[in-house]
Amino acid sequence: MMAGEQKASLPNLFQDKSRPCLSSWPEEVDELYVVSRFFVEEWRKFVRRPTRCSPVSSVGNRDLLCPHGGLMFTFASMTKEDSKLIALIWPSEWEAIQKLFVVDHTIRVLRRQPEEASPDSPLYVTEPELCSDCREGLLCQQQRDLREYAQATIYVRKVVDNTKVMKDSAPELNVSSSEVEEEREEARPEGEQDPDFNQANSNPKRRKVSHPNYGSYQKQGIRRSTRHRKVRGEKALLVSANQTLKDLKIQIMHAFSVAPFDQNLSIEGTTLTEDSATLGSLGVTPESVVFLKVTGQEGGGVPPGIPIKPSQTHPAVHDHLILPLSSRISCRLGRKA
Repeated sequence: MMAGEQKASLPNLFQDKSRPCLSSWPEEVDELYVVSRFFVEEWRKFVRRPTRCSPVSSVGNRDLLCPHGGLMFTFASMTKEDSKLIALIWPSEWEAIQKLFVVDHTIRVLRRQPEEASPDSPLYVTEPELCSDCREGLLCQQQRDLREYAQATIYVRKVVDNTKVMKDSAPELNVSSSEVEEEREEARPEGEQDPDFNQANSNPKRRKVSHPNYGSYQKQGIRRSTRHRKVRGEKALLVSANQTLKDLKIQIMHAFSVAPFDQNLSIEGTTLTEDSATLGSLGVTPESVVFLKVTGQEGGGVPPGIPIKPSQTHPAVHDHLILPLSSRISCRLGRKA
């Protein structure tokens, strides 16, 4: 009964239709309200499955404010990188929300037209106003977390002649699969379906949190709709910020059977060459895509003398050295003799 009433009161918010946008401000209104994206997604879960999910009683806008009560986002950031953390609400929808939920803090964006400004240059202000000090602290913390992480996922994509390889590759060693992850999510209880949410709360080494509300931003930041979509031939590796580029190349060698000296790695157009440098210092951040181009030997391959570690994925592979072709032929001829 409650879920049906809420859905009928907020049909467009539930279906994500006719949503306002800050970058193209709707002409018919001069104010828009802001709630957290997490609140909207949790509410949608409840409406879809009211018998399995707990009802949402509070808007919870305090997670978008600093301890001083100031807003943590600028107008510009809410149109770009921080747009995934917020949801914009029409004034008519806000009236319904105030009746259906407990509103702890009202956050809105106002469009004003100063007398001296031209009609094409409106002024946008927020209530409450931005807390500059806390905003700066949040940005610094985010940058530190991008350089200080443990057991985070990155993606390695093999290219040939600057063309992405889209064919099926060999079974992956020590890598995770997004397809398997999605299958596991379907079998998990509703509250445990987001692995990024669970890891952020269960693994203290995953991220270092200093700002009181920063955990809330991280929790809302990676949702299923923004999760990386793997392509065929791409592999996911677990890495840490303090491991070196050489360590990453060894992981890639076991995943792609390409020798470290045949690996030409790049990220966002920048070639990674310093083997002793850490991944954090090279700008390799969680969810990054590293491009692998094979040089030297045609088709790559593990060179003679490189040990292959045993793997549960390949039980037939044992600890041994891959011998040169001439040595293998000699061994066979010796056995026949």
